[in-house]
Parts: sequence; C-alpha cells; structure tokens
Amino acid sequence: MSYDSECNFLKGIGIPYRYVYHLLCGTKKSGKELDTHSKDYYFHDANLIGYDWDSSNQEVKEINEMESHLGSLPPEILDLRTMVDFCCIWRYDYPERIHNICNAIGGSGGTVSRCHYQVGVDKRDELTSYARALKKWLGKGGDEEGVSLKDRKMEEAIELKVFNMLGKREVLKELLVERTLLGLVSRHIDCSFFGSDREEKPVKVYPCHALSLPKEWSSRMRMLESDIRKRLGGKAYDFLCEVGGAEPPCHFKFIRRLEILIGSIGCLKWRGYLPPKDSRVSGRRQLTKKYLSVLHSYCANSALGDEWDGDVYCQALRKELFDALGESTLFKRWLVASLLKNIKNQTQYQTFTMKRWVEFVHIVRKKVSSPYNEV
Repeated sequence: MSYDSECNFLKGIGIPYRYVYHLLCGTKKSGKELDTHSKDYYFHDANLIGYDWDSSNQEVKEINEMESHLGSLPPEILDLRTMVDFCCIWRYDYPERIHNICNAIGGSGGTVSRCHYQVGVDKRDELTSYARALKKWLGKGGDEEGVSLKDRKMEEAIELKVFNMLGKREVLKELLVERTLLGLVSRHIDCSFFGSDREEKPVKVYPCHALSLPKEWSSRMRMLESDIRKRLGGKAYDFLCEVGGAEPPCHFKFIRRLEILIGSIGCLKWRGYLPPKDSRVSGRRQLTKKYLSVLHSYCANSALGDEWDGDVYCQALRKELFDALGESTLFKRWLVASLLKNIKNQTQYQTFTMKRWVEFVHIVRKKVSSPYNEV
C-alpha cells in the first residue's frame, strides 16, 4: 500500500480533512451573509438539503443562520463539520460513531473517522477470522497468513460457529465454500482513515485483504462457479451472490449476510439455516430515534420529549452525550444540529445522503493509491 506523504497511519495521522472540504459546499451565501474576509461563498449544507436539493427546508435555514454568525471557520472547526457529514448510520460502527463525534466536538476526543469503504482493524480481524475458518474447514488451514489477531477468543468462537454451520464435508459444499472463500478474500479491506488520533497510537492499515490472494484466483473462481451451476442449475443463483451481499465490508449487515450464505451452504438449501440476529443488526431504527431526541435536546436546550420520560437508557444517553459535548456554544449547536439533520436525512431517504460520494471515494483512492491496483 502506498499513500500520500502527508498521511502517516503508523503514527495515528490519517488523510487530512481539507482534501474533502469542498464536498460540503452547497447553498450560495447572499451578500449580507458573506464574510468579506473569507473566500467561503457557500454554506456547508450540501449533504443536509436532501435529494431534491430544496434549500427551503426550515431546519437547513436555521443551521445556515447559525453558520452565518460564526464568521470564517478555522480548519479545526471544518474538520469537525466534515466528521458530522461523514456520519453514516449504515456503517457497522454506528451509533458508537455519534459518541466519538460528540467527544471530538467537546474537545475530549480525536478526529479519527472512517468513511466510505474504510473499516477499522477490528473489522479486518473479524473478516480474517471468517476467512481462516473457511480455509481450515476445507482442510487448507495451518498457517497464520502473516497476521497475528489480537482477539484469539473471537477467532476461536467464529471458527466454531462456521464449522457448526457447515457440518460435514462433501463435494458440493466444498465447491461452494471455496468459492465463498475466494469471494471474501478478494474483497478489498481499506483500513485507512481521516483525521488524527490524539494519542498517535500505531494503526496497522495493512494488509488490505483478509488472506493472501492465491495466484490465478479469478480463473479458479470462474471454474468453481461453472461447476456449481452444472450441479445446482437455477438454484445456484442465490449461492453465487456477492459475498456478504452487495454492500462493502463497512456495511452493518455484511457479516450477517456472510453468515446467511455460510449457513445456507451447510444445509445445501438457500437460507436453510438462518443465524439469529444480534444487537449489531437489530433495533437500530428505535435506537436512532433515541439519539435524535437527545441531539435535539442539546440543540434546543430542552428536556427530552414525553416519549422518553420514563426511558432509563435514553436519560443515561442524554447525560453521556451532554457531558461529552460540554457547555453549549454557537459552534457546538451548529455542529450538533448538522449531525441531527444528517441522521434524519438518512432515515428519511434510506441511504447515505452525501451528494458527491463518488468524488469522495476517488479522493481517498488518490491518497491511498496502490491497493486499488493490486487485483
């Protein structure tokens, strides 16, 4: 992996946010709102307006009104604003991400943030554990692929789970498992990030795949898929779905869909075994309502709504986030209101509403170049 000279992942320094500031520019400021000492002619509301680009939304107007009173924004504030815009509720690290952002806004946390396609080393270790388990089930395990996983208990638990789901080996299962393994290890795992860690902890952003890709892996995959189709006919379609679903590894359902595929292979029947849901993929909508209520409470300097009066969790959440944010100021309310609006947009549109996300991805790939040319 090669990366821009300004990025030093090994010292906790990621891609500078300034490279993506321009992606936030949306509504043009009027003459009376424009700071004559700044070249910032646009509000940072591009991702808050919605898919119809309707700037008449009252919440957006209120957020922009706050921004107009802030004057020229220094880089440290723009970094925080960028973190807010990058908070995606469909990632595996949501809603913990909200806590990280509130800590950063309150001055007690770093600005490290992983966005589109970027995952932490914890997720890479988890995916590596699944890949090793599949390889071991095929009777090809034994080496550690040059990576020492921190959480051995997690690896052992995943191996036991995978072996239980797959059951006894037989020819068709072996074909399906090998194809699934190749699909998993060919997925790029980008552990780069934006911002910086206050403690500059070493961050191992390498390797970029769960396991080393075997030579001629793509031709081997085609051979496996051809054989599987001959044996299963039309039933092969579901088993040959993209590993983990169509989402990237950063999506919160990636692991669950991988387990559904593995469980189905074990029964040789699509969704023959459906793993139980866990807290990472269930109850997120109701949980989001609680976070929205707390964030609104901070912006409006008010108590929680009647719906949450007797909710112990919500009351504790309010205290935790309020403590992290600290004393209310205009720039904090601007940032929290923007975070609130961003999350509301995603629940409304059922997707991440960053307007120029393709350009964002290209910027990341330019700063972290070589791994995207490995395959």
